Amino acid sequence: MAELPSSYAAIVLVGGKARRFAGCAKSELVVEGATILERMLSAIEDAAVRVVVGARPADAKPLPAGVLQILEDPPRSGPARSVAAGLALVPDHCDRVAILGGDLPFFTAEALDLLRGKASAAGAETGALFCDDAGRRQWLCGLWPAALIRRNAAGIEPGAPARRLFTGIEVETVHWDEASPPPWFDCDTPADLEQARSWAAELK
Repeated sequence: MAELPSSYAAIVLVGGKARRFAGCAKSELVVEGATILERMLSAIEDAAVRVVVGARPADAKPLPAGVLQILEDPPRSGPARSVAAGLALVPDHCDRVAILGGDLPFFTAEALDLLRGKASAAGAETGALFCDDAGRRQWLCGLWPAALIRRNAAGIEPGAPARRLFTGIEVETVHWDEASPPPWFDCDTPADLEQARSWAAELK
């Protein structure tokens, strides 16, 4: 594997309404004894800065020491605006930024290393993201050149789709070939959550 970039930041988006979970924030759903957000923050523990964007429930556990939180402006203005808000807390020295949906229970440090290696080998202005088994690009499960994401996020309007952040950026795709659950698997429905809990119990 190519040498990894020296410094990266990570932005985790937690601001969804989660209608299918009776309003419960997906990032706070529990999988094998830990919330999805806790699992994700552990996977990105070596980031120069970890930024959680979006409102969290009043009864949620405090974030770990050093993890930053910010709200998008205006509230619930979409993932692109959320990333723009998170970038305000990302130091200039970070050459890469991981942009992650907040409902990925199997996003691991190993998955991040795959992204970092692929992006590094491709060059400083290239991003890397996971594709699912059907070949669909998972835009909120990738690692990007921070400067180019800042460029695209500047002045982005409320409601803009996430893909606007990645306009004009070359991207390498990564597939998960391990036997373990894929890092791009997200908990969009109760059935997804049941599947995640079943997989996690098997891994244990």
